[in-house]
Amino acid sequence: MVVVPRPRNPIGTYGVINVAEIAPGQWRARTLYRFEDGKRRQVERVRAGKTSSKAVQALKEALTDISAPAGLALTIDADTRLSVLGDTFLQAKVDAGKTMRTIDTYRHNLTKIIKPLLGDLRVSEATPARLQRFMTTVAKENGPGAAKGCRSVLSGMFAMAVRNDALRSNPVAAIEGIAKGPSRASSAIPLDEVPRFRQVVRNDAEMQRLDLSDLLEFMLFTGCRIGEALALRWHYVDFEGRTVTFRATVGRAKGMGLVLQEHGKTKSSARTIHVPDDVLELLRRRQAADLPSDELVFPSMLGKLRDTSNTESDWRANRDRLGYPGLSSHAFRKTVATALDVSGLSARAIAEYLGHKRPSMTQDVYMSRRAGGDESAAKLTRMFGVSSESSPVG
Repeated sequence: MVVVPRPRNPIGTYGVINVAEIAPGQWRARTLYRFEDGKRRQVERVRAGKTSSKAVQALKEALTDISAPAGLALTIDADTRLSVLGDTFLQAKVDAGKTMRTIDTYRHNLTKIIKPLLGDLRVSEATPARLQRFMTTVAKENGPGAAKGCRSVLSGMFAMAVRNDALRSNPVAAIEGIAKGPSRASSAIPLDEVPRFRQVVRNDAEMQRLDLSDLLEFMLFTGCRIGEALALRWHYVDFEGRTVTFRATVGRAKGMGLVLQEHGKTKSSARTIHVPDDVLELLRRRQAADLPSDELVFPSMLGKLRDTSNTESDWRANRDRLGYPGLSSHAFRKTVATALDVSGLSARAIAEYLGHKRPSMTQDVYMSRRAGGDESAAKLTRMFGVSSESSPVG
């Protein structure tokens, strides 16, 4: 009698899940998981409940996020599952220093959309036809934005597969483009309405209570991203030189909460800009006020980092009442760009002021990162000016 050995589980998979009630109302779920080094190790989770369902669910979630022991290199080949390839791609982006917001977006698209629909496919099975059907489904059920996000992740995943000789070409390149949906982008504030907008937010009691008045005015003049404003610390404000330096942003990291990320959204985000007199006055007023933090310019009410999402939510809860429905914080960047363009500044000067990529590779390589000089600040002062009324800092 010939005994045929039982085939081993493929790498990255697990066997039967065994459950047991180890104490009244306490359930343990355990299984053997085959790691990237080929070894099987026991993984378990214990949860309270009337049945074992919570323990099983916790174990499955743990198995989704599980990683190989540190220092082991993953071999990507034609048989690698897309779920494993996706995790490897995501880790490579983390190691490359991508921003936390970008990583979170990649992770969301990977875990919520790509893995459930494509995760069990092997690299060799990801044909353009299959990917096209996937993209069509995502665009229909989740919208064009989600489809574009998934396409970006898949393109990066298969580029990694090509670099590892698992594929000869990237199958994402062969699928059709994604049709644009209706734009939900916020428009710039009409320039002749900016002075009125400043007075409205400055004089509103609820905006002062939420400490949004100064923040919105600061963003309106500097065109900075909301995460950059909330990460600004006093040692990056030079009153004598009349400049503000943006080098960090606030982000939310998985398992860590809010963190101060010491680099911006892109390589060109780090910049020093001259700011108008109105901004210097606003900053001097805040520095002299009894703020709950000695380090942050725009702290939370508890003196800690302020959450970008909560701050956006506070603004959304008030903008209709103030007469600015649909106006997002990103509209302030658009307003600054529009104002500087109308004033005649060059595309390069505007890009530097906002921290965008520069118009050409020559400028990227040879131009100074000290951006947005006095001319930008002076033009904004003339276009956005209102009567000088101080607003309380709350």
